[in-house]
Amino acid sequence: MSYFKRVLLISMGFFLLILGIIGIFLPVMPTIPFFIIASLCFSGSSNRFHNMLINNRWIGSHIKNFQEHKGLRLRTKVLIILFQWVALGVTTIFLVKIMPIRIFMIIVALGVTIYIILFLKTTKE
Repeated sequence: MSYFKRVLLISMGFFLLILGIIGIFLPVMPTIPFFIIASLCFSGSSNRFHNMLINNRWIGSHIKNFQEHKGLRLRTKVLIILFQWVALGVTTIFLVKIMPIRIFMIIVALGVTIYIILFLKTTKE
């Protein structure tokens, strides 16, 4: 792999990792998808960064399960959906005053909820 391609993939990986971290605190922004894509960038450029990400105690198991098509535990699904709707409620009630943005946020949250419930497998691990 060329030096430029490696640096580009590592840079993209860190950018996506930062977006994932921001997504922890913002209700409409996804978290795990950014971590998964960052993991893919790191797997093609840096084994060290890839291993650090997939061995992380908080998100590593989610990334591994997703990459291996295993899905998420029921408890994880419930916590994701619960946190998303609580954060969305607080945000739309106290921070967002523009109705079209509120509606957009609710539509995105509904889409994420439907995806988690219907399309992600539930594991028993």
